[in-house]
Amino acid sequence: MKTIYIKQALFTLLCIAGTACTNEDYQLYDTTQKDSAFIEYINEKDEVATSVTYSFGFDIATEYVVELPVKLMGMTSDKARAFTLEPAEGTTMQEGVHYNIDKETMFIPANGVDTKVKITLLRNNDPELQQKEFTLNLILKESDDLAVVGQNQFSITYSDIHPEYAPSWWVSWAMPPYRYDVAQKFFELFYAMEDVNPAVIDEMVTRYGDYFVNATSMQGPLVMYSSFMNKYVLIPLYEYYEVHDPSAIEGWAKPSPM
Repeated sequence: MKTIYIKQALFTLLCIAGTACTNEDYQLYDTTQKDSAFIEYINEKDEVATSVTYSFGFDIATEYVVELPVKLMGMTSDKARAFTLEPAEGTTMQEGVHYNIDKETMFIPANGVDTKVKITLLRNNDPELQQKEFTLNLILKESDDLAVVGQNQFSITYSDIHPEYAPSWWVSWAMPPYRYDVAQKFFELFYAMEDVNPAVIDEMVTRYGDYFVNATSMQGPLVMYSSFMNKYVLIPLYEYYEVHDPSAIEGWAKPSPM
């Protein structure tokens, strides 16, 4: 019986020692330390990226918004906490001319863990944008509220260089002679159908990409979706230029409904 008591006592002491050791080794988060922020941008391929490039191409929009995710490393707070994003070396964009940053989005909201900083790229303020690319290199810097950890830089490059030649899917037997403004009107009519035939537009964009960047000659939308394109895009395109600028459709016969 005495032996049993001794074994139980030893077991109890080992348990106490083990518990003490665990408490001593476990690292608790220091709630008094300064929390941090970092950049984490996920691209279209679902990959972490440190840069993005955008071209207005055939788009008719005058602005394009890049949403830059900034995330919290640390504990949430019951108050909003601001951070600082500044242009870094190598920047060729000018604020107010090429871009604007929505400074009201440059904070981690109360009880939140992330935000998206809205950076608006401007199209119409600098004619040189049609000749070359401009770049904005941003750096995330420590503020009174937040330190910085991990990825702290991000680069945005954009341009409005007009495609000089027709894309491969712009087939001569189905389209008017290529002109940049005609291509813009083509896509204006195409995307106007999002409210009328959203399923078809979504299917085509999924297959060929925005502005058909993934379309190939003879296998593009003009072949695979000829009935839709004739009815909703090509015939309205012809009728528009028939009234506003007949020179744009010289040599092009009006498409027939199919």
